[in-house]
Amino acid sequence: MNHQDLPTQIIYKYASILDAKNFSDLPSIMWDDFSLTGPYELNGLDIFMGAVEQNLGAYEKTMHFIGNIEGGWSEQIYVGQTYCIASHIFEENNQSKKLDMGIIYDDTIEVRGSEAKFAKRRFNLQWQKTEPLD
Repeated sequence: MNHQDLPTQIIYKYASILDAKNFSDLPSIMWDDFSLTGPYELNGLDIFMGAVEQNLGAYEKTMHFIGNIEGGWSEQIYVGQTYCIASHIFEENNQSKKLDMGIIYDDTIEVRGSEAKFAKRRFNLQWQKTEPLD
């Protein structure tokens, strides 16, 4: 199996699932023991899905723009970094606003059997900015 393109496909699928709010599709790209760390720690796919649905579900729209994807494989484990700008649209005081976040994810993707999925991600917030929309 050629693993080279799998991280990019999985990373793009993650952004697409979040932006479409199809949170029930996350098991297709994340193992049940998935964990997200960073300013908080979410251990287990069910816990992560609940947190994502609660947090991102509160926004009218989101758009995750994926930039650099750098990393490599060692046997069945991919370790790398993903650069992302995540935009979140919301209403506050009758004004549409946008929260932009510059994120670098430290990614671990594992092949188990014939499938490759996220095993863990570390959320590294680089900056954030909230501004009114036109």
